[in-house]
Amino acid sequence: MPKLSQAKAKKRIEVLIKEAEDGDTDSMRFLADIYSDGEYFPKDYFAAEAWLRKAAELDDDKAKFQLAELLKKGNGLAKNLEESFDIFHELSFEGYADAMVEIGKAMIEGIGTPKNEEMGNKYLRFGKSIGEGIAEDEKKVEKMYEDLKFKKNKKGV
Repeated sequence: MPKLSQAKAKKRIEVLIKEAEDGDTDSMRFLADIYSDGEYFPKDYFAAEAWLRKAAELDDDKAKFQLAELLKKGNGLAKNLEESFDIFHELSFEGYADAMVEIGKAMIEGIGTPKNEEMGNKYLRFGKSIGEGIAEDEKKVEKMYEDLKFKKNKKGV
């Protein structure tokens, strides 16, 4: 959001809240960013988390990713590395390259999941091979999990 006067920012945020309350997940994510940045009012990571959870419940994958990042970092909240890992894990099954990279890093370091360097490196390589965004070829994602001999609910361990 470009720098606005306090009055204009308040008005815009009121509109965003209304849109978010009406189920607009883009507005929910934007509000979460505003609360996280603290540009127009004090930072409120609890409010940011609440808006991201609402958007995630509406199956917004971008919100899920942001929520996983917030839970991983903590940022004034209690870190929840296991939940963060689980969200990244869920997104990786949908072909999200960035989530695969995060899973790889977590497995290599044993953050939120048991340490498994071999599997973590496979995730990193596959995620990086896709690049940013989402793997468009579902067969490629299925092949990766077949190659990993990975059971969806076993977290690669």
